[in-house]
Amino acid sequence: MAKSVKTDSYPMSIGELSNVYSDGDLVINPEYQRLFRWDITQQSSLIESILLNIPIPPIYVYQTDEGKWDLIDGQQRLSTIFKFMNILKNPEGEILPSEPLVKTKFLPSLAGKQWMSEDAESSLTEAQRRFIKRSKIDIVIIDKASDKYAQYEMFQRLNTGGAPLSPQEVRNCILIMNDNDSYSFFKKLSVNDNFTKAIPLSERDQEQQGYMEQIVRYFVLKYSDLEVEDSANYNNFLTEEIIKIVDDELIDKKEDSKIFERIFKLLYSLFEDSAFKKYDYSKERFLGPVLVGAYEVIIPGLIENLDFYERSENHDRLVGLIKSIYNQEQYSESTKRGVRPVTRLKRLAQFSREFFRYED
Repeated sequence: MAKSVKTDSYPMSIGELSNVYSDGDLVINPEYQRLFRWDITQQSSLIESILLNIPIPPIYVYQTDEGKWDLIDGQQRLSTIFKFMNILKNPEGEILPSEPLVKTKFLPSLAGKQWMSEDAESSLTEAQRRFIKRSKIDIVIIDKASDKYAQYEMFQRLNTGGAPLSPQEVRNCILIMNDNDSYSFFKKLSVNDNFTKAIPLSERDQEQQGYMEQIVRYFVLKYSDLEVEDSANYNNFLTEEIIKIVDDELIDKKEDSKIFERIFKLLYSLFEDSAFKKYDYSKERFLGPVLVGAYEVIIPGLIENLDFYERSENHDRLVGLIKSIYNQEQYSESTKRGVRPVTRLKRLAQFSREFFRYED
């Protein structure tokens, strides 16, 4: 069935847009706000572009049932403008302090300027402020009647800002659009102490929502039937599959939370931060970084056999199995160079359920 996106568009002045935001009718989701990461040089360049009358790319919003606009794309641009105008609020509802602009290429005199200051030397002129407020930006409105999966695809394709979002940051925004309660549930799991200690991620991976990505991967491994073509894009598959899992209400938040906690309590107690690292028999220790393949091959089978491996008399068996994974032909064949990520995931999930199966 063809997916339908119903849109309308018209230009709106920055002054009008700022009023809509201040009135609460333009919503920049607090979680989107946490992704605001343009530096002051990028922010200054945008203000310069407006003053030079350089067209600004369109802003995309989704019209809710209440008639409000939820920002979909343009968060960096609008946050920059509203912050400079001293009206941007942080997730706690407090006005964010404005930063003085820095020297720009074509208007170097903007260095040190603020929207308004008691010191005339540090302030835009009244004429400049009027010019900015009267400058227009095209607003593209995605109607609430649009097919919701088309909305998701639209969002994924609209990542047009100067600081591109990671696949999981995009996925976070889509989850928020779809079901904020589920997003909050995933977010809570992503800061679970045993989970974060068992999966040491770099600071950069953490900033790009690496722990949330592992949560999404966990539930896809648990609930997906993995009926997907090997040629499918891995990140798109994770996004579409987690949305389907949420929409189909497959997750029992109370029960799944308990199982998740048990899984990572067990793994951390036995391996500390090495459960998803490769075991080197010659050096008799786990080495290297956290491996996606290790996560994909351990989680499915352990979930299905958790009661068995939680028993203290079976701990040594679990440790031995996880150490031996990297010598298994199925693992090597699934993770070798040239194997597509979706193919790897499918093969490892199937192998995991066989590999960890036990017989009393």
